[in-house]
Amino acid sequence: MRSTLQLLRLAARNLARNRRRTLLTLAAVGFGAAAILFLEGFVSAFLRSMIETSASARIGAIQVHRKGYLGADEPLKRSLAHDPALVARIRAVPGVTAVAPRLAFDGMISNGAESTMFLAVAIDPALEYAVCPRRATYVAPGSEPLRPDHPGRILIGRTLADSLGATRGSTLVMQAAAPEGGSSNALDVEVAGFLPSARIIDSKRVATVSLKLAQELLRMEGRVTEYVVGVADLEQAEAVAGRLRASLGSDAGGDLEVTTWSDVDTATRDQRKNMRFIFSVVAVVLLLLVATGIVNTMMMSVHERTREIGTMLAVGVRRWQILGLFLWEAAFLGLLGAAAGLVLGQVFVGALGVHGLTFRIPGGDPMILRPAVGLGFSLGVAGFALAGSVLAALYPAWTGARLRPVEALRAL
Repeated sequence: MRSTLQLLRLAARNLARNRRRTLLTLAAVGFGAAAILFLEGFVSAFLRSMIETSASARIGAIQVHRKGYLGADEPLKRSLAHDPALVARIRAVPGVTAVAPRLAFDGMISNGAESTMFLAVAIDPALEYAVCPRRATYVAPGSEPLRPDHPGRILIGRTLADSLGATRGSTLVMQAAAPEGGSSNALDVEVAGFLPSARIIDSKRVATVSLKLAQELLRMEGRVTEYVVGVADLEQAEAVAGRLRASLGSDAGGDLEVTTWSDVDTATRDQRKNMRFIFSVVAVVLLLLVATGIVNTMMMSVHERTREIGTMLAVGVRRWQILGLFLWEAAFLGLLGAAAGLVLGQVFVGALGVHGLTFRIPGGDPMILRPAVGLGFSLGVAGFALAGSVLAALYPAWTGARLRPVEALRAL
């Protein structure tokens, strides 16, 4: 115990002998830790915004529909009869907070002179905002969400509106064919506002309409294509979906299927994986740069103190103590540098989290990101910095410990 304390004091004193080099190494470690912390906060905030937009503003956390609905050539033929008993069974599953019906379809929309295709999601405004809370605000600035008392209104993308010369209050004609064949039906609709331009497809083709209007247009009264299920925590969506599958597996002869937002929005799911991979690569590069600085510092320290090491070995200091001395110096560098970097990083990320960071995807509306980093991640960074510093110093420390006393004393 006494020898360990002596090594600690000697290691701290050795670092103070060359303050400029020590401060540069501490700055490198601190910069690496702060950079990783900032990147984690930014990436997490961006991914959180993407997932919340997908699950809480558009798709919903969980969906219940007939098997074969996803990817079907004629999805409307895989519709469901609206069944209050089924809704009650879904609501009874632990973790479910709300259930809302939907009907997805496509067709043509016209201003009387020009027509273009659209993809529509029909919602029940009285129930939808309980399963997708952010849909109530998922509108372009100056627009309002759909209301139960105005079933004839729609929300469309700005690019789609511009192609038809439509503004708020304009009247357009929606046309779609019933799933059972026959002539198409057409209804006048009023443009209540616009969808945000966060996604190009939303801006060019997507419309949001009321369920009542869609059922009338498609002649599908009393039918829906899916039920959207709300959960209190998106992180628990998979667990709740598993319980739903167990509960509904025997319904309709096993004809029901339960999916989550990641099953439906594969683009967001894949983008999440890709961004996490890129972040991991950048973090590894930063750690390697920091490790290189530690190796360089330790190698220079061994070279400058060759005669000192020889003297210590000559008076009886063990080789493992020489090894431990350099490893303690590296540990101090890693721990102190990481601590300084984490403090600065947390302050910076915390300030951005309070004030928000405005970020705009090309062609989309600006989004406000609020970066945040958990304590667990910060402690993990500190642990990796400490372990990386010690590992990086192993070879220089081993080199110093293997010096022969006579040759070390002869060194200039």
